[in-house]
Amino acid sequence: MNANAVLGVEDFQARVLGGVEGLQKSIAGHESLIRASGADVLKLKEGANAVQLQLAELQRRQAEFKSRTLARPGQVGEECARHMGGLAVAAGLVRGQLSGDRYEGLVKDILGVEARAALTSSDIALPVQYSGEIAGLVGQFGAARQYGTVFPLGTASVKLPRLTTDPTFTLIAASATVTEKSPQFGWVTFTPEKFGGLVRIPSEIEADSIVALGQWIARYAARNIALVEDYNYFIGTGAGSGQNGSVAGLTASTITNTKVSQMASTKTHYSDMTLANIRAIRAVCDAAALRNGAYYLHPSFEQALSGLNTAGDKPYQANGLGGATLDGFPIRWVDVMPVYSVAVNVSKVFALFGDLSFQYLGVRGGIRFDTSNEAAFATDEILVRALERFTIGLMAVGSVAGLQTAAS
Repeated sequence: MNANAVLGVEDFQARVLGGVEGLQKSIAGHESLIRASGADVLKLKEGANAVQLQLAELQRRQAEFKSRTLARPGQVGEECARHMGGLAVAAGLVRGQLSGDRYEGLVKDILGVEARAALTSSDIALPVQYSGEIAGLVGQFGAARQYGTVFPLGTASVKLPRLTTDPTFTLIAASATVTEKSPQFGWVTFTPEKFGGLVRIPSEIEADSIVALGQWIARYAARNIALVEDYNYFIGTGAGSGQNGSVAGLTASTITNTKVSQMASTKTHYSDMTLANIRAIRAVCDAAALRNGAYYLHPSFEQALSGLNTAGDKPYQANGLGGATLDGFPIRWVDVMPVYSVAVNVSKVFALFGDLSFQYLGVRGGIRFDTSNEAAFATDEILVRALERFTIGLMAVGSVAGLQTAAS
């Protein structure tokens, strides 16, 4: 074999070896990419698992949120009801009226105090979110929160300005003096007063009735708080006793503010009301109140109002999807307003018209619930106390007018 042939073989071998080494390097590079891809795939799987866990947690929280906040009309959420029931049962446990592991275990689970060796009064305070839920239930039962303006009172006593003298702007000639306008203000003072009562619960409570008991306490308290709010808001006398706070409600304040339309002499019965009488109220209140104005009467006036549809004139439209109306103005039925009667009621305001957003319901804090360990010792009962501090104030005296029976 000559030298050229030897060189050719050696060159071929070098090329083959170079190709093999290149192929090995390529394979090693692909293996590295595959390993990196495997790591990326693993990271993707881990990320997908984390997303699934987050989604499951979100769904759990959403379900928990719905169970707390969404309730059928006239009820609180299940967790609020459980807490209210637990409030009463825990009081019985503390006092020794209820005994046994099933009661204590159930209440600890409901109130989230499983790690406690024994329950104390500090373990059964009403959380803020549940207090707000019951306040929302008050709004369903009461008219004052539906139609008035709820104003939170930040301090013990709050003063808000009310316009008394309202000088109007006028035409000003070129280069003429701009005349000064000096509006005058009065003050409406909101000093909250305390309203509430005690709810008696028998100590013979079965464990499986805990939610129903909580709903009963919440609804009973909400109904009665709504009642006392509406009473003061609409018909309170300002006497400062019984259900009356120290500030007069609308049926009394319209008389004080001379914003009434009084029926003719001898017309001392609610049943003497005519279509002209009830229409006349709208001329007494300020014109601005007509824009959002509505009538406010007791539901027992429904039949009397339907009797005003005579001689082809049908100003009263009975309840429908949009509610009852008179001359196109809404009629809002308020249970605490004076009941329709054929008896003599001298100088009484029994119907209102106007914009109630100017009548404020000032509330101080939330609704507070507490339990008593000794108050019902003699009768072996558990007492739940519900309290609220509120007051009322009319921010524009011409916003509401009343229909008043004759003085004699």
